[in-house]
Amino acid sequence: MNAPVQLTDVRKTYGTGPGAVDALAGVTYGFAAGTFTAVMGPSGSGKSTLLHCAAGLDAPSAGSVELAGRSLDGLDETALTELRREQVAFVFQSFNLMPALTVRQNVVLPMTLAGKQPDDAWVSEVIRRVGLGDRVRHRPSELSGGQQQRVAIARALAGRTAITFADEPTGALDTSTALEVLTLLRDQSRQLGQTIVMVTHDPVAASYADRVLFLVDGRIVSESTTPTPETIATELTHLSTTRTH
Repeated sequence: MNAPVQLTDVRKTYGTGPGAVDALAGVTYGFAAGTFTAVMGPSGSGKSTLLHCAAGLDAPSAGSVELAGRSLDGLDETALTELRREQVAFVFQSFNLMPALTVRQNVVLPMTLAGKQPDDAWVSEVIRRVGLGDRVRHRPSELSGGQQQRVAIARALAGRTAITFADEPTGALDTSTALEVLTLLRDQSRQLGQTIVMVTHDPVAASYADRVLFLVDGRIVSESTTPTPETIATELTHLSTTRTH
């Protein structure tokens, strides 16, 4: 069975002619079900471009992407939106919360838009697990940045989607909150079999993942399946001084 997220020789080029930049230079990788993968690399290595192409937020210049068993080739924006709504959750640094809605309403919003009936018990459990059980009726303006990020995490967990993409999800959080969020993501992967792909620059955050992919110049150059903050930091230092071409 194909992986829930499968990239095959994916290339992404920005611009044309002599000024063209290859953000991805032929990435082939399958993100298996129930795995938590961190994507790392020097600045400009293609991390966010990989995530955006994998999630169908950006179209590759060449190669193919399969998401939840469906090829993204040729899908129009409506079909892409429907696929993402059914199968994918996102956690970004910009929390994308609706200011007029309460915590609980924000958490269930994707399900509401998809016409699904939320599992009230599960939604309450998720909100409790992210430490917002006493904030369910608060609106985003009444929450700290860390609490707003927890709402975004709860929203991703509550839908029980097959796949979660996270771009620097802990970048705006204090250390304690960040570790709680990373633990929740790891539990979501291990306990519910969700595929999680996280872009991060933080070796501690990446160490919570099952594996770490290292990108340089738009290519996967190495992979760690036993990541620790120390080994990740060492690899990043090595990559930043040894660029491939």
